[in-house]
Parts: sequence; C-alpha cells; structure tokens
Amino acid sequence: MLISELLRDSICQQIGHEKYNSNLYMHMCGFLRNKGLDNIAKHFEGQHLEEFEHSIEFFNLLTDLDADVFIPEVDEITGGYSSILELANAYLNREILTTESINAIKNFAIGEGNPIVEEKMREMIAKQQVEYAEATLFVDRAILMPEWWQCALWDVSLGD
Repeated sequence: MLISELLRDSICQQIGHEKYNSNLYMHMCGFLRNKGLDNIAKHFEGQHLEEFEHSIEFFNLLTDLDADVFIPEVDEITGGYSSILELANAYLNREILTTESINAIKNFAIGEGNPIVEEKMREMIAKQQVEYAEATLFVDRAILMPEWWQCALWDVSLGD
C-alpha cells in the first residue's frame, strides 16, 4: 500500500466531511428556494455540486494509491435559519472547518513523508481559498441585507 492506514482513514473521514458539506449546501439551497430566493439558492446548488466533486477527488486519490476506501455515514441535516446572516455564518464556518481538516491531513502527510497526499492536500487547500472568499463575500452581503425582505432585492439583482 502506498499510504498508511491512519492517513487513509483520515482521507476517508474527509470524504464524509465533503459529502456532509454537499448535503448541507443542498439543504441551504432548498431552504432559500422555499423562501422564494431562487437566485441566491443557485449559489448553494453550485456549492453542493462542488463539494460532491471534492469527495470524488479524495476518493480518486485513495483508489489511485490502491487503498481500501470506506465512506462514513453522513449526519442528517434538518431545521432552518432565523436570518440570512445565520445561514451565511453557517456557510463560512463550514468552509473554515473544511480548510482546517484538509490542512491537518496535509500536515499528517508531511509527518509521514507522503508527498503524493501532501501535494493533493495543497491543491485542495488552494480550492478552499476560493471557497473561503465566496463564503466571506456571502457573509458581507448578508450583513448589508439582514432582513428576509431585503434578500428579495438581492435575489432579484442576481437575475436568471
């Protein structure tokens, strides 16, 4: 095997983390659609697909290294948000957590002397930088439009 069992396990856990992110963003998409904010919801539909693609990238890394893969169970996502700012902060906090998780795997790979995993984690962290910027911008806009009725203006401005 070209990867230690512990490093493999951490990447498998990351697959679950990315699948949770994907589900979380689909949940946010549905929540926003149910508020009539279809254009804002499209952002989270895109995030949902992006996170799913990330889970595939981690999966492919493991299979390329001939490692056995397990997919952890993903927690159910329910409930709503009392404000757009609450939703925005949940989005940003999840991206921060994801970046920290990938960075921990990168550091683990460095400690084990696994340059293949290390390089892939650096690539994924670069993707996180873009996602972090998107989430931060979303929070900034949510701060400017804290009421749901104001979000309708934001939604209209995005157009179809």
